[in-house]
Amino acid sequence: MSTATPFDSAATGAATARGPLCVLLCTLLALLAWLPASRLDGWAYDDREVLEHNGVVQGTLSAAQAFRQDYWSHLGAAGHYRPLATLSLRLDLALHGESPAGFHRTNALLHAAVVMLAGLALVLLGVYAPARPFPWIGLALFATHPSLADSVAWISGRTSSLSACGGLVGVVLLAHFTVPWRDESAGRLSKVGAAAGLGTLLALLAKEDGLIFAPLLVLLGLAHSRRAAVAAALGAAAALALYTSLRACVYGSPWPSAPHAPLAAADFSERWLVGGRALLEAVRVTALPFGHPLVYERSAVFEDVQPWLGALGWCAWLAALVWGWRRMQVTASRGAGLAAWLACAAFLPLVQLVPAGVLFAPRFLYVPMLLGVLALDEVFRSLAGRFAPWAAALLLAGAIPTAWWRSSVYESKATFYAEQLRHVPDDAPAHNELALALEGAGDVAGALRMWQRALELDPNYGRPWSNLGRLALAEGDLERAERCLRRAAELGRGNALAHANLGALLLRREKFAEAASSYEEATRRAPGMAHAWRGLAKARLALADYHAAERAAWRAHELGLASDAEVASVLRECSPHTNISTP
Repeated sequence: MSTATPFDSAATGAATARGPLCVLLCTLLALLAWLPASRLDGWAYDDREVLEHNGVVQGTLSAAQAFRQDYWSHLGAAGHYRPLATLSLRLDLALHGESPAGFHRTNALLHAAVVMLAGLALVLLGVYAPARPFPWIGLALFATHPSLADSVAWISGRTSSLSACGGLVGVVLLAHFTVPWRDESAGRLSKVGAAAGLGTLLALLAKEDGLIFAPLLVLLGLAHSRRAAVAAALGAAAALALYTSLRACVYGSPWPSAPHAPLAAADFSERWLVGGRALLEAVRVTALPFGHPLVYERSAVFEDVQPWLGALGWCAWLAALVWGWRRMQVTASRGAGLAAWLACAAFLPLVQLVPAGVLFAPRFLYVPMLLGVLALDEVFRSLAGRFAPWAAALLLAGAIPTAWWRSSVYESKATFYAEQLRHVPDDAPAHNELALALEGAGDVAGALRMWQRALELDPNYGRPWSNLGRLALAEGDLERAERCLRRAAELGRGNALAHANLGALLLRREKFAEAASSYEEATRRAPGMAHAWRGLAKARLALADYHAAERAAWRAHELGLASDAEVASVLRECSPHTNISTP
């Protein structure tokens, strides 16, 4: 039996005093770079949307319900099964209330935990020998890289760090059970399998791209013996079976899907080109972590992708594989080679070979960059030579303030969408969201101008009509409000909230049949939208359809409105007609 690791057969596996010290310093660098983000006191992008009306996050539904529904079930299924991310938001809300700073602080601490666990795994696996320094440069660059702001400074972006944290727990446990590898008893092998299963499951339950930790854990087992690899493979397979079963219970299918994928109707050749362009953009953002849009779907980056650009991206990916293969032939650099291969594999699910819901985002770099720490360290040392430590110090001195600056983009909706408009001035959705921020700040006239500008840019965009209708409703102009909301529902057929808003107005205007129809459309598109079920119950009650009203009210009750007075009132009024007791 061998004690060699998959990284460096020359390593002894025993941690020197320098390794743990380097891990501590890298963790402190991560806190220095990102803890200032906890000063941010606002919600950016869709941070509020993931919290509001989400019964699991708000605590009106049990924590177990997170495992039985989509991450966005309260607004309409998005194909995202991320119960651990939902539960982390629930815990934050319980601890910090409505203070965004607490959520931002949790994000920074999660990233620091990932850095610490990655460093601990490197120490336990013995990826350095006395003649080879600990790969602190690669780990420090990952800890402070400004492009990771999308995962660390944006509250909803925590799914990447949460997934990585879960996967690394499995890696650390497996390393603990296999280094040194003294025996292959049934007890030792069962612990290896349990570690691989736990790491795989935790990573997947936080985000779908956590799947990459399954092959990593099997490779770590293979480094010690075939029996250890089999044990790790069985553990990972059991975790995958459990995960796919849970997904199948929610979606009816175990396979990941993206209902609103931009390239869902595109053929393979187009997806191949866009995927190559995404790889090229990943290289650019890694090298220059600024000067890029926050929402790529509405930028010019993927418009009319030239074949040579797509091919260039895939060539860069293949070059990384070739480099990794060559490094794996050198004993002392085996870890860097394997890291390059794992980083390339981690990016594969995101290059549109299977249509995904987002074309590209900087947060996609989180897991590939984490798994590529050893390769990044090797490349940097090769380029800088004996000046590598000084060059790294200089780079880190620039990376940390850049991370502070990049974090400020995620301070609020206003800062987020102002940055988006700086790169994409004709982005209609950004104008709509910036208008909401202005309205929240009391600048209603400015918001109105922004909504009108959004409609000038895209007359078929439904959300500004919905907001204009809401504004008219607040002013008491019911006729104008109804016209705007009907237009919003017509244009935003896939937008459950537009139908719910129209239903609320029609209910107020006592157009009960039409209100019921609008609410039914909303609940069909977003079965987890509790307030739409409540509205449907009220509309059906007004139509004296007591059985339908009661069913809708019970559904609202189950989705977290158990203590809602209007739901209770509907159930009381229906009870004499249906002979079913109220809660």
